[in-house]
Amino acid sequence: MEADNITIPYLPTLMDNPLRLAAVFTWYALHYILPDNSFPVLGRFFRKTRAGILHMINPRVSTKANICRGAYLGNLRNISISGKSGIGPRFKMHNVILEMGSDIMMAEDVLVMGGGHRFDRLDIPMGKQGDIAKTQLTIESDVWIGTRAIILAKNTTIGHGAIIGAGAVVTRSVPPYAIVGGNPARIIRYRDGSQNQTQRVEELRQGCAK
Repeated sequence: MEADNITIPYLPTLMDNPLRLAAVFTWYALHYILPDNSFPVLGRFFRKTRAGILHMINPRVSTKANICRGAYLGNLRNISISGKSGIGPRFKMHNVILEMGSDIMMAEDVLVMGGGHRFDRLDIPMGKQGDIAKTQLTIESDVWIGTRAIILAKNTTIGHGAIIGAGAVVTRSVPPYAIVGGNPARIIRYRDGSQNQTQRVEELRQGCAK
């Protein structure tokens, strides 16, 4: 459901628990009303308020998390955030169970998509074939995600220390310390300066053959 470009959780999934419904709406109301965490002087207070209230609703979210204004976290249950990880401005997650490590940096307009529509039958419109169940995505610690990156959660892991380039469309798991970019995202190199894994394996094979 959308109103004035603000996305709120789908009501029927929350109506069975009025207290939870009230808590979710309270958090989103404060989340959008409060100025951004970068606001001069008071930004730190706004950051602590967002994270603190969300922690009361979902204890798996760290009170040290940096959740920027405009982020959409669904029903607030399907996410865990460790340490001082950040959620960028206007972040959105749909049909995914997201687990985030610590010290994650995230730019604006990042989208994480899981699930999807079934489309295997040709005699029924795709919109009537039902949905694919939520998918699990783990973003390990010390990951940097660039502006407008899209992560399709059919992959399972963004490895420790990886970098996702701006505008990348990630369609598969990313190894630790890999730098990826493009559509679909490919490994550009590793943070230690080496080339992609295929080239590394080939170099090792050639070395063994000598």
